[in-house]
Amino acid sequence: MNAVERMNIGTLVKSYLQGQIEQGRGQLSLEEDVRPILREWMLAARRGAVAGRVSAETSAARETPPSSGSETEVIQEPAEAKESLERMLREEMQEQPQPKNEEEPQLPFFRPAGKTREELWEQAQKLIIRWEPLRSLGTLRERAVWGEGSPDADIIFVGDAPNYYDEQEGRPFCGEAGVKLDEMLKAMGLTRHDVYITHFVKFRPKMPRQTTNNRPPDRDEVRLSTSVLDFEVKHVRPKVIVALGVVAARGLLRRGDLPLSEYQAIKGGVFCGAPVVVTHHPSYLLRTTSLPERRKLWEEMLRVMELAHLSISSKQRAYFLPKN
Repeated sequence: MNAVERMNIGTLVKSYLQGQIEQGRGQLSLEEDVRPILREWMLAARRGAVAGRVSAETSAARETPPSSGSETEVIQEPAEAKESLERMLREEMQEQPQPKNEEEPQLPFFRPAGKTREELWEQAQKLIIRWEPLRSLGTLRERAVWGEGSPDADIIFVGDAPNYYDEQEGRPFCGEAGVKLDEMLKAMGLTRHDVYITHFVKFRPKMPRQTTNNRPPDRDEVRLSTSVLDFEVKHVRPKVIVALGVVAARGLLRRGDLPLSEYQAIKGGVFCGAPVVVTHHPSYLLRTTSLPERRKLWEEMLRVMELAHLSISSKQRAYFLPKN
C-alpha cells in the first residue's frame, strides 16, 4: 500500500467517522477484508509508528495481482473505498461485546469537530442544539443551557437539568437554588469563576401545559446525555466532581435507583477518572434549617475541598458545629 493510497483511505475514514460521531452514531461495522488493515493501523499507532504502515510481507499478501503483469498496485476509487469502509465498520463494531443490560444499549457519542481546545468547546455548544439522540426524544424543550465557569476548574458541580429560571437566563443554577449554590461556593472561598457548573441534561424537560413548573429528567434523557457530560469532564479535567442531588448521582455513578443516602455512602465512585462526591441539591437548603443536616452537607464540601487540594481554615472546619 503506497503513501497516496494510505492518505486517501485515511482521509476517508477520518471524514466518515467524524460525520457518524456528529450524528450520534455509536456502532459501526467492518467487512472481513479490511479488518486486518485497520488492526495494523491500531497496532502501528500503539507503537508510535505512522498509522497504516505495514510490513513488506503483509503488504505483498494484500495487493491485488495486476492483470497485465505490471507492478503497479491497484488503488480503489475514493467512492468505493468509502462505501466499503462503511460496511466494514458497521460489522466490526457489532462484533464487540454489548452491554448485558438490554435496557441500556450502547450510548451514542457526543464529539464535536475542532482542531483546538477552544474550537472544540465552541462547536460543542452549537452541536448540542441539534444533536439527534436527544432531539429525537421529543421530551425536551428547545433551548440548551450549557455549563459555565472555568474550563480549567479543579471542581465540577453537576445538577440534574435546567429549571425555568435557568432556561430564561441561559445559565445553570439561577433562581433561589442558584443563590444557595453561590453561598456554598462563598463558604468554600470560591466563586462561579473558579469552578465549572453544569447540568447532566442540557435541556429543560417538557411537561403538559408547562409554564414555570419543572420535572426531573427521566432515565432515557439522563442516559443519552451521558456522552455530553463525558465530553465536558474530559475537556475540563477536574480533580473532583460534585453530584448535586440523586438524579445527577444516578447518572454519574450508575448504581440504579438507589436513594440519595445510599449514593452518599458510596466511597471510591468515579466518572471519567475523577472522584465523585454526592450531596444534596442546593434547593434542599431552602427546605431545611437543621444544623446537623447542614453540617453533614458541609462535611461533604470539606471532602471536596480536600480532593481538590484546597486549603481549609479552622473557621471553615468549624462551620455548623455546636458552640462550646
